Amino acid sequence: MVEYVLDKASKNEEFSVQTATKSKELNGLNRHKLARIMRDICLDPEDDGSLARYTTVDNNHTDNISCHWQLNANAYFSYLSYKSVQTAKRALWISSAALAFTIMGLIFSGMDVFS
Repeated sequence: MVEYVLDKASKNEEFSVQTATKSKELNGLNRHKLARIMRDICLDPEDDGSLARYTTVDNNHTDNISCHWQLNANAYFSYLSYKSVQTAKRALWISSAALAFTIMGLIFSGMDVFS
């Protein structure tokens, strides 16, 4: 959901809870779950109280009103932390592979010297 909000914000596209539930990126999350997640991670898209208003799932269908959504500071910081851990893991794997190839190269070059 965080990446979905960031993607839509970068493209300056509006969306509603109902339209987001139809997106293939969110794997069919239902309206209630999606609205709850958005209440946790998004800022008020308009005036104070608009977050609660546009994420309320009821017969009035206010969750079908499209808005420009943005992440709150906690959600954005958590996302950046998650991405930095992913990058660090990838860098660790690459450096480990480079070390293994270097050791193998030293072993094989050492074998040529002694033969």
